This record gives sequence, C-alpha cells and structure tokens, in this order.
Amino acid sequence: MTIAILGASGYIGRNLIQRLLAETDHTIIALSQHASSMSLTHERFKKYDVDVFDTDTLHQLLLNCDTVYYLIHMMAQQKMDFVTAEAKAATQFCAAAQGTAVKRVIYLGGLGDDHEKLSAHLASRHNTGKLLRDGLPLVIEFRASMVVGQGSISYDIVTNLIHKLPILTLPKWAKTLTQPIGLQDALTYLIAGLTLDSKDHQIIEIGGPEQLSYGDLMKSYAAWEHKKMVMVKLHVIPISIAAWWLNLFTPKTHAKVGRIMVESLSHPMLVTNNKASQLFPDIHPKQLKDVFV
Repeated sequence: MTIAILGASGYIGRNLIQRLLAETDHTIIALSQHASSMSLTHERFKKYDVDVFDTDTLHQLLLNCDTVYYLIHMMAQQKMDFVTAEAKAATQFCAAAQGTAVKRVIYLGGLGDDHEKLSAHLASRHNTGKLLRDGLPLVIEFRASMVVGQGSISYDIVTNLIHKLPILTLPKWAKTLTQPIGLQDALTYLIAGLTLDSKDHQIIEIGGPEQLSYGDLMKSYAAWEHKKMVMVKLHVIPISIAAWWLNLFTPKTHAKVGRIMVESLSHPMLVTNNKASQLFPDIHPKQLKDVFV
C-alpha cells in the first residue's frame, strides 16, 4: 500500500510517519510545504514539497496513493482567515483526489458537540470533516481533544505555564472538562483506521480514560513534575486576555495558533459515545500519569 501524509511536517504527521515505517511495510509519501526539510530517510519514505492549494501538483502526487492521512490546519498561515483557508484546502484536496487511486482518507479533527455554538477553531475542524465526507468515497474522521506529548501545541501551552509561572491564575474556563489522549494512543487509533472494515464514513471520538477540567489537568501535571504551584481562581479573566497572555509565557512558534485554540477552552471536549471501543476493542488508552512527558 502507498500512503500519503498531507501535513506531514506537523507534530502528528512526523510522529505518525515514524510509527508507520516501524510497524508496517507500506510506502509512505510525505506531503507538505516543508517536507523536503524533514531529516528522516528510509527506503520506503519519499517527501515532496507541495502547496495544498496547488490542485494540479497535488493530484499528480496522489495518483498512486491508496490512503491519505489529512492532517492539515491553517491556523498559522498569514494569507487569509484560517476558517476560509481550511475550507478551501479541504475542497481543493477533494478535487485533487478525483481520478486517483485514493480509496480512503483518515482525518484527525477535534471533539465538541455539533449542537452547540462552537469556537471558530472547533467549528472549522468539524466543517473540514464534512467537506471531506461530501467530496470523497470513504472518510474515517477521528475526533480528539488535547494530544499529550512534547510538541503538541495545546499540551506545550499547559506545561510552559506550569514551568514559568510560580502563581497561576485560573480563569472561568479552567472548569471546562476535557479528555486528553496520549500521543502514542492517538497514533494507534490513526494506524488502526487503515484496516477498519467500513463502507461508510465514520466519525470516531477518541480520548483517554480520564475526564477532567483544565484546572485539574494543570494540577495533575504539576504533581507529576513534583512542582509546587499556587493556583488562584480568577473567573473574570476574559478569553481575549488569556490569549494575549500566551504571548508572554509560551513558545513564539505556538503563540498565534494558541491564541486561536484558547477560544475553544470554554467548550467541553469529551467523548460522548463508545464507538471507539466497539470498533477498536484492543485499544486501551493510557492514563495521564503514564503519558505525561
């Protein structure tokens, strides 16, 4: 099988490629704007720089691919509003996949209740899934909350705040519930999606075994690090101020995306059904204490 990873140079893409090369005998094609800068070399690994909006070039690169992992988000780009950009990217990818060997697309989106008014970030993640399902024969969409691992933007935001602030003020959204999942468990689900026997589109919610607030997540990480923290509840901090705050205490590479993502913190991101355990009964995600890094 030939598998393309679209968005290959991102956090999930880079780690997924390592796992696929180690655990399968498939040929892996990395596609992103900066794929050529990836240092990985392997006899079954190829990499090509491509703009997701370049439909003709993307079509040629997908001609002999059986499966595509769609790992695109456009929150860091500067050319247009990210919601518009993500919708355009998904639509043009569907056009590029027409007339190719692509039979299955595996997409990683975000948890969140479709019946609620979601943040722009989460609404765009869900809209991307819908556009892919509308334009492709089979889409396996995994929806996750925070992916716990070094390099994950949302996780790095939490760990940087714990490491750099002796006193942490907890805004109202610190009460919001979330269901983080470890990086390797998320990758295990993504790889299992390759062989899922399904003729219909699937939306599969995935998460670790613990549902907890963002405040409790911070406390758990601080305890795991044996770091004493003073946490003060200050419910008057608006989302806009919290977003600006990230500029001061998080890596500059994360700040812009973080400011967009922080708006999603007021929305619960929980697994609401047991479809994942029904479809993948052999996958048992680990507890937070076993996946913290």
